[in-house]
Amino acid sequence: MKKSLPIFLLSGFLVFYASSLFAQTPIEKLTTSFKDYNSTFPWEKVYLHTDKAHYVLNDTIWIKAYGMIENGGEAPLATKSVPLYVDLYDAKFERYIDRIIIRLEEGQGQGDIILPRDLEHGAYSLRAYTQWMKNFGDQAYFYKDIWVGELGEGWKYAGSDSKLNLGFFPEGGDLVEGIKSKIGFKATDAYGRSTDVIGYILNSSSDTLLRFQSEHLGMGSFTFTSKENESYEVYAKSSEQDWKKFAFSNIQKQGYVLDFDPLYSDEEVKVEIRHNLGNANDGKKLFLIGLSKGQKVYEKEFDAKHTTNSIIISKEDFYPGLVTFTLMDEQTTLLAERLVYFFPFSRATAAFKTAKAEYVPKERVLLEISVIDEFQRAIEGNFSVSVTDAFQVLQPDNAENIHSYFLLSSEVKGEIEQPDYYFNSENPNAEKYLDILLLTQGWRRFSWEHLAKLSSPPNYGFEEGLTLTGKVYKVNEKPIEEPHELRILVNHRFGMPIVYEGVSNEFGEFSFIGMDYQDSVGIYLQAYTEREKSNGKTTEVKRNEVSMTIPETPKFQERNKALLPSGDKFEDFDNYLVSVKEARNLMEQFRLSQEIELGEVTVKGRRSQPIPDKRAIQYNDAPDRSLPVTKEFYYFQNIFQVLRGRFPGVNVVGDVFSINPVPSVIIRGGGATFENAGGATFFIDGMRAMPGMVAILPVSEIERIDILTGLSKGSLFGNDGAGGVINVLTKAGNPNRNPADDPITGNAAIKAKGYVPVREFYSPSGVYDINAPFAIDFRSTIYWNPNVVTDNTGKAHIEFLLTESKPEVFVNLQGISTSGEPIYATYRFQVK
Repeated sequence: MKKSLPIFLLSGFLVFYASSLFAQTPIEKLTTSFKDYNSTFPWEKVYLHTDKAHYVLNDTIWIKAYGMIENGGEAPLATKSVPLYVDLYDAKFERYIDRIIIRLEEGQGQGDIILPRDLEHGAYSLRAYTQWMKNFGDQAYFYKDIWVGELGEGWKYAGSDSKLNLGFFPEGGDLVEGIKSKIGFKATDAYGRSTDVIGYILNSSSDTLLRFQSEHLGMGSFTFTSKENESYEVYAKSSEQDWKKFAFSNIQKQGYVLDFDPLYSDEEVKVEIRHNLGNANDGKKLFLIGLSKGQKVYEKEFDAKHTTNSIIISKEDFYPGLVTFTLMDEQTTLLAERLVYFFPFSRATAAFKTAKAEYVPKERVLLEISVIDEFQRAIEGNFSVSVTDAFQVLQPDNAENIHSYFLLSSEVKGEIEQPDYYFNSENPNAEKYLDILLLTQGWRRFSWEHLAKLSSPPNYGFEEGLTLTGKVYKVNEKPIEEPHELRILVNHRFGMPIVYEGVSNEFGEFSFIGMDYQDSVGIYLQAYTEREKSNGKTTEVKRNEVSMTIPETPKFQERNKALLPSGDKFEDFDNYLVSVKEARNLMEQFRLSQEIELGEVTVKGRRSQPIPDKRAIQYNDAPDRSLPVTKEFYYFQNIFQVLRGRFPGVNVVGDVFSINPVPSVIIRGGGATFENAGGATFFIDGMRAMPGMVAILPVSEIERIDILTGLSKGSLFGNDGAGGVINVLTKAGNPNRNPADDPITGNAAIKAKGYVPVREFYSPSGVYDINAPFAIDFRSTIYWNPNVVTDNTGKAHIEFLLTESKPEVFVNLQGISTSGEPIYATYRFQVK
């Protein structure tokens, strides 16, 4: 039972808490609020590892999902969310292609989407999100764009607009008169793709002050000092756009400049804080605050009277990843902000070793995987491994992976081109260009304005299972006067229905949370008040007095398909792809040749003899009492309500509105058994059943109830029949049942999707039957394993059968270590 604090004690606690806050400085209060925010609104991330980057028609997208949450701890934890919603959609035409729900366990799950054969060629988007992510909007969702088209078809985003876009981004936020500042810039074309650019800056006298040129993917930086009462113009051009005039950054008369040099040395970062406020800052203080992974990781106080403050920061004092540095005064006024990435001192990777130096087509490959850190120490974890034909599947340069997404893409605004470039040790300028990227793409995950959210609780919680909400109301719009008992029947296409019971609140609102079912289902709701009338019936709600809803699907988000890598690299494999296409066409012709088109025929006949029903064979289908269960009984909650008072000599003892404990059925003249001390023994379709199992059977699923009261017939069941027998015959157990003839009734009904069934990727055994159907194996995905677990030595072993082609084999490993580190590694080998 939930207890409340005594009023005087609660009041004293509030006074103490308020006085504690009152005693804090504004900076301390801000720090406390930040901790509260990350405790109340922890940041959740999900990532989908798919078997490849693009697909052909009727192909299957194999998916492994990873979910992590950061709430201020040193390492991220597995998300608490269980349902992960994955949509495949075409935003251009606002249509869904498919939608699945992946069940996450300890932050990991798997599923697949089969692409329709009649799908149009083009670019599509995968979106993954949880209910918790809806608190943060579209920016928190995971997106992945894929291409669907025939093999060898190069693709390139169509567009001939040569418009050039050029943006300038002063470091820290503002360009201030008389203070040297670093300015980042980024150039893109009309479709959002990066483009190289050159340009120059002129003053009001048309003097050229400096020239600039992009260094990487349309980005670059330069230093600039603006003068008082001076104006500037910028001219720039790209390969598609001739010289064009652009607006320069706004210039502030007074302000602060925050200057970071992450490349100052291998171990240190140099920071300078400059302002032009002069004596106006005497006696004031400045604070530099660093935030990372939901916690405050740095704080430094400065004397504001100095126009320049310098400090050296050691990189070893920070965990690898992004840190937001915010400059503020003692009243927490935000003055400048800078995003800095601290590279890891140790990054885990994987080493691959095949059992043989060379392989030929259709040979079995034994592959040893060793996941290790920079110092060759073993790492345990759970990973997914994709093995593809690199000549059929385009591997985009520096494409997104679990490491680049969790540590970079999920933390900044906008889409990042070639995100893995900045983590590739073979790129000597990776750290420099990443710093330029962070100058031009601002902080996304947290803004100090978000602290206002603490005034109200989150709109959405962490789902521990599938959710269904609704309301019971009156047609005349009068308020609900009392709670209603609820029973939900989840009807599968296979197996027994699942029954959930609950109760609405006094306003008629209800929520069923934590439900667990697979595939598409029909959900039927019965609502009634737990009040008996003189005739022994409960009061049932009418159909138009109940509504049910499943979680709302977010709106479509338009994606920039222009950032998909060009498919013209397939031209390098033209001869190979011609062979693959020929093999596919041959298989398609073979399949079509096995089909025979029939003309129109008319079939006449009569119904065949029904299948013998053996559910009541023990007593020759001649019970002492029998009750067909028709529609007028469907409003009863359970079989005990149906039986009560309906047969002479058959008494139901106990609370028929509760199944814990289960009521007993006493038949006059019957004795008690050890299993059923209360009297009668229950059977379902002729098979012994516990009373609890009978109690949860939906009444609408029962065909009839047979009762054996005489000792002669009950003795056929031995000791089980000593207290009488009740045999419940279900509709599902009838061998001659036509499900279409049995509508399931309820106050409301809704169709919903459950968790996607987990299917196993088909991998040939290598043993072929001479009588097996003709087949040519040129699969583009050779092997997919979503559950590769390394042991305490960091090792795991996989094996797979090669196809009949001679490709370059591409192995892609992604996953999470037991310490929460995202890991990505690849390996290639040639089939001779």
